[in-house]
Amino acid sequence: MDSAAYQRAGSLPGDAPALERDPDDRLRARFTPRRLTAEEIRDTLLAVSGNLEPSPAEGHPFPPENTWGFTQHAPFNAAYDSPRRSAYLMVQRQRRHPFLALFDGADPNASTPRRQTTTMPTQALWFLNDPFFHDQATLVAERLGTDGGDEGRIDRLHRLLLQREPGALECVRALRFLADYPGTPTERWSALARVLMAGNEFLHLD
Repeated sequence: MDSAAYQRAGSLPGDAPALERDPDDRLRARFTPRRLTAEEIRDTLLAVSGNLEPSPAEGHPFPPENTWGFTQHAPFNAAYDSPRRSAYLMVQRQRRHPFLALFDGADPNASTPRRQTTTMPTQALWFLNDPFFHDQATLVAERLGTDGGDEGRIDRLHRLLLQREPGALECVRALRFLADYPGTPTERWSALARVLMAGNEFLHLD
């Protein structure tokens, strides 16, 4: 992690010779951007909302053994909600976790040395409609406080989600979005948070 190769960015502004010498990045002249894995996306959403529980998980709340009546045609299926890291989510062989399956999580029935990365309409619909995503965005909005007015909150939102200051045009667009979006102040800020949290800059490591 201390090496220069590890710390390189995905873009090399003003360094055209490096791009010409290593167009395919075989010599690691730059970092190859990638989308976060399914587990990383979920963990990041919990982290920015302040809802991530860092302690190790305990056992899942399985139904009592004396109630089991599962069969080949009626197998056990469950997806237990948890504020802990995705590494602690229950994995079932016959049915992948809905979120992990949607964002190309590993197949529990096979060795997966390298994952596919797909872009599907259902992923965009998840960001539009899923209660978990909306809940995290609301918590992000509530973390912003009121200091510095709308401009101050926009600055804190970008620093929290994107680890950078917003540009002048981004501030103008955000203020226009807040003015035009219907609803309560919390609903407006939650909607703006969802816009950033569903964007490529939030979902990709560069």
